[in-house]
Amino acid sequence: MTLSYTAALKVPLLTAEQERHLIHCWQNNQDKSALQALIDAHVRLVHAYVRRFASPKEDRYQDLLAEGTLGLIQAADRFDLEREVRFGTYGQWWIANKVRAANAATKEVADMPAGSRDALVEDPEAIVAAKSGFEGEDGELHDQLRCTDPTPEERAIADSSRAALRRDLAKALTNLEAVEQDVVLSRSFRTSPDSFETLAQRHGVARDRLRQIERRAMSRLRHALLTHGVTAERAFG
Repeated sequence: MTLSYTAALKVPLLTAEQERHLIHCWQNNQDKSALQALIDAHVRLVHAYVRRFASPKEDRYQDLLAEGTLGLIQAADRFDLEREVRFGTYGQWWIANKVRAANAATKEVADMPAGSRDALVEDPEAIVAAKSGFEGEDGELHDQLRCTDPTPEERAIADSSRAALRRDLAKALTNLEAVEQDVVLSRSFRTSPDSFETLAQRHGVARDRLRQIERRAMSRLRHALLTHGVTAERAFG
């Protein structure tokens, strides 16, 4: 269970050595107590970020809190012990991604007209009605629904942004070794990611070593992206 904000503030901060010990125990021995101790010491970061999107009194606060905590777990899985960076700094990237994605998904549903949400599963046409915001007098969908397609200007802005992100990603990838590039592209940027077994056979390394390579490569990639000004807000906003 995730600690409350008040309880989280009472948990002592960890030293860099303590962080690395707990991460080592989790990554190498799947020590759940070590993972819990690591999360408890950093969950205050999740609370702080979630409060940007919801009040603790709102029902969705706990949902966003759970997503942010999952981000911390992913950070613990992928943290590269060979890099000199604190876990809190690294974990904020994962927290931001998970919370922002969850907030966008819940907001899309929350903004629908009252009574339309429950009908979505049973009545696909309700999606159209929800987007338009009104129906005809006889209950049928209005013949002239407002177009929700992006304007040419909005398309141009979106295309330009995606092109810039692709260029920054290409630059960031040049900071990785050939094996690291292949692992990152094969695992994180393909519709059907290659398995660790496939990549291990391709590069002639053990699966455990490949996991280490992936963690190190993703850490180096994120650092390079931040150097180029690509933050979680810019990439996923």
